[in-house]
Amino acid sequence: MKNMKTIKSITFLFLALCLPLSGQTYSLKQCIDYARKNNSNIKTALLDSDISGKMVNEQIGNGLPQIDITGSFDDNLKIITQILPGELIGKPGTFIPVTIGTPYNVSAGISLTQKIFDPSFWVGLKAAKISETISGQNIQKTDEQVIYDVSAAYYKSIIIEKQFENLKIILSSSERTLKSTELKYQNGLVKKIDVDKIKVSYNTTNSQLEQTELSYKQALNNLKFYMGMQVESNIILQKDLPDSTISFVESRDNRNFIENRVDYQMQKTNVELYETDKQNNISAYLPTLSFYANYNFQAMRSEFDFFKSDKDWYNSSAIGLELKIPVFSGFKRFSKVEQSQLNIEKAIENLKLTEQSIKVELSNYYIQFRNAIDNIQTEKENLTLAESVYQNTQLEFSQGTGSTLDLVQTESSLRETQNNYYNKLLTLYIAKLDLEKSQGTLTNFINNLK
Repeated sequence: MKNMKTIKSITFLFLALCLPLSGQTYSLKQCIDYARKNNSNIKTALLDSDISGKMVNEQIGNGLPQIDITGSFDDNLKIITQILPGELIGKPGTFIPVTIGTPYNVSAGISLTQKIFDPSFWVGLKAAKISETISGQNIQKTDEQVIYDVSAAYYKSIIIEKQFENLKIILSSSERTLKSTELKYQNGLVKKIDVDKIKVSYNTTNSQLEQTELSYKQALNNLKFYMGMQVESNIILQKDLPDSTISFVESRDNRNFIENRVDYQMQKTNVELYETDKQNNISAYLPTLSFYANYNFQAMRSEFDFFKSDKDWYNSSAIGLELKIPVFSGFKRFSKVEQSQLNIEKAIENLKLTEQSIKVELSNYYIQFRNAIDNIQTEKENLTLAESVYQNTQLEFSQGTGSTLDLVQTESSLRETQNNYYNKLLTLYIAKLDLEKSQGTLTNFINNLK
C-alpha cells in the first residue's frame, strides 16, 4: 500500500509540474473563442453562408449580358441527296436526284442576349438574398449551440475537478486516521473491528476518487470535442467556480424573448421565402422580352483547305428582340401557384407552433431555474454542517471520546453531501444556460461574464 501511495504521489506531482508546460489554461470565454475557430459545425455553417452568397452572385449574373461563342466542323461522309422537280430541266412529271453541299463545312459565331423584361429575375434575386439571410441565421443558431455545449461541458469539468480535490482532502484525512488507529491497535488501545471500519471507509473514498478522476477525463474529452480540439491535446481549466449565488428575476415580457430566438426568426424568414416562391410562380404567367445579336461566318469546301487565304468565307449577322407570351401550360403554372400557397400556410402554422413551443420552454426553464436556486441554498447549508460535524467528530475521535462508528458515518455523510452539493451546483449552471438559451440571450450572458 505504501508503494502504491508513493507512486500516486509522484504521479500527481509530475502532472502538476508538467501540465502547465504542455497545456494552456483556458477560461470559459477562451474555450468558446477556440470553438468558434475550430468547431466543425461552425465551419460548415460558414461554408453554407459562403455558398448562399455565391448563389446571389449567380442570380445577378443571370441579369447581365450572356455572350456565347460557338463553332462546328462537319465532315459529310455521304452528302445528302435532294429530289428536284424535272420541270427545272424541261422534263415535267419527273424528279431529279441531286446532291447539294460540300464534303467539308466549318462555321463559327458569337451571340449576345440581354434580358429587357423578366419578372422572374427580380423574384429570383430576392429569393437568393433571403436564402443568404437564412444562412446567416443558421450561423447564429450554430454558434449559440456551440456556446451552450462548450459551457455545459466546461461547468461539468470544473465541478468534477472540484469534487476530485475535495475527495483527495477526505482521503488524506482518512489515511491519517487509519494510520493512527492501526498504531493504537498495535498498542492494544482499540479493537481490530475499529481498524477494519476505518479501512472500509478509506477504500470507499479511494474508489470514489478513482471514479471521479475517470469522470473528469471523460468530461475534458467531451469539452475538447465541442471545442474542436484534438483529444490528445492537453488542456487546463481555470479552477475558479462560477458564482453560485445567481439571482432570479422572472420577466413578464416574453414577447421580446420570442423575437430574440433565432429559430423563431428562421421560421419567419421561411414564410417570407415561400411567399417569394409564390411570386416567382405567378411571374411565369407574365411575358418576357429579350434583346439578341449574333455574328456568324462559315466556309464550305470540297477539299480540306480552310487555311488557304485565297478561299472565301461567308459571314452573316442579325439583331432583334424576342418576345415570349405564356398562353397555356396544361394548368402546370396554376398547380405550382397552389402548391406555393399551401407551403405558405404550412410555414405560418410552423411559425405559430414555434412560438407556442418557446412559451412553454420559457415557463418550464423559469421553474427549473427557480428550483435550482432554492436547492443550492439548502445543499450549501447541508455541506457546511456536514464539514463542521466531520471536523468535530475527527477531533473527538483523536481525543479518544468519539467512536469509530461515528467517524465512519460522518465521513460517509460528508462524501454524500459533497456529491449532492456539486450535482445541484451543476444543475444550477445548466438551468441558467437553459434559461438564457430559451430567452435568446445566451450569447450576451456569456459575453458579460467576468
